[in-house]
Amino acid sequence: MMPADGMFLLPWLLFGLLAVLIVVGVPIAMALILTSFSLILLDPRLTAWVLFQRMYNGMDSFVLLAVPLFLLAGNLMNAARITDRLITLCMLLVGHLKGALAHVNVMVSMLFAGVSGSSTADSAGVGTVLIPAMKREGYPTHFAVAVTAASSVMGIIIPPSINMIVWGALTNTSIAGLFLGGILPGLMIGVAQLLLNLGYVRRYSVPVRPRATFRELLHSGKDGLMAAGIPVVIIGGITLGIVTPTEAAMIAVLYALALGFLVYRELRFGDVLDASTATVRLCSLSLFSLVGAAIFGYLISFYQIPPKLMAGVNITDPVVLLLVMTGVMLLIGTFMDSLPAMAIMAPIFQPLALQAGIHPVQFGVIGVMALGLGLITPPYGLCLMISAKIGGIPLLKALATTLLYLAVMLAVILLLILYPQLILAIPRTLVPDFV
Repeated sequence: MMPADGMFLLPWLLFGLLAVLIVVGVPIAMALILTSFSLILLDPRLTAWVLFQRMYNGMDSFVLLAVPLFLLAGNLMNAARITDRLITLCMLLVGHLKGALAHVNVMVSMLFAGVSGSSTADSAGVGTVLIPAMKREGYPTHFAVAVTAASSVMGIIIPPSINMIVWGALTNTSIAGLFLGGILPGLMIGVAQLLLNLGYVRRYSVPVRPRATFRELLHSGKDGLMAAGIPVVIIGGITLGIVTPTEAAMIAVLYALALGFLVYRELRFGDVLDASTATVRLCSLSLFSLVGAAIFGYLISFYQIPPKLMAGVNITDPVVLLLVMTGVMLLIGTFMDSLPAMAIMAPIFQPLALQAGIHPVQFGVIGVMALGLGLITPPYGLCLMISAKIGGIPLLKALATTLLYLAVMLAVILLLILYPQLILAIPRTLVPDFV
């Protein structure tokens, strides 16, 4: 047990031990739990019951039930081949442009994000179809991998977003406000990526298709729009107060099942079992990390780390503060999954943001985006890893091209920092009591 005169070292030991465990390769969830338990053993003011109580409280949230449900909806979409229909619809819309498959990749990710809320489900589902197709049509593999990985990041920005649900639960921020605030930033990133595609594909000889006829658009649009309509139902229901995010996630699952079994008739009971198994595997990793982050976050509060940081930080300009926080979260997101990262970072930065007069929704949207970019930056880079594995190339071979997409996304984040209305305009327009 540490003597009383050494208590001041405990807050520093909290982060130091966590960093050491991560560097030596301990999984993030276990690193958080081991670090927290070590501090509890050293501090006589804490008991082991604190560990178990806070870990339980970290998962005792009705809102967090939406996480596995939205993941399941995305996996069911892939199993029911709904993703293929979205690809067909987007191909008819932009197939006559050079680099059509690259544009389709971005557009489908935007539509898919509006159903699953998961970037990893997006990169796996869309990438499995489009990366081989792009390779067959002469696109370089590194480009196909990069555009797939980068566009899948929109899964955590365009509502419904699993990360925004978790952020809202952690910071007591309006989830409806975060969803509405993420619409325009998500579209801005999509447009920026489409413009980058137009410039990038000019150097390659890739096929250009004839423009689709109105009859073809009408025939394919019927199938595609039925799937694309899910986000409207989800966001509308949450915004109007008809359903909670968890109930909206259940609606998304039922909608995907109805389309798969009754409309498209592509889904089988075995597919549902496989989709459920994949959901459990993916969800268990993320939510177990949140369990560890819950006790870690409690210790951050117990040792009053945010007030101590506030005493040493005298940044009152909202723009400067957001730039600093974004830089830190970009760095943290590079090394760990965004869910435990936000559970650690949000309690530290939120008091600073509120003191500087930053709107909680603006702070939340930018925080989710900054941490989410770690999905395409090594050493974590989960979406880039998934896409590279599908493409059959080493991750580093696609990194240079991926960094181009990262640059345009950082430019969008900069615009959102400089012009908060890009985030707040839609919530203030659609929600009468939003301030």
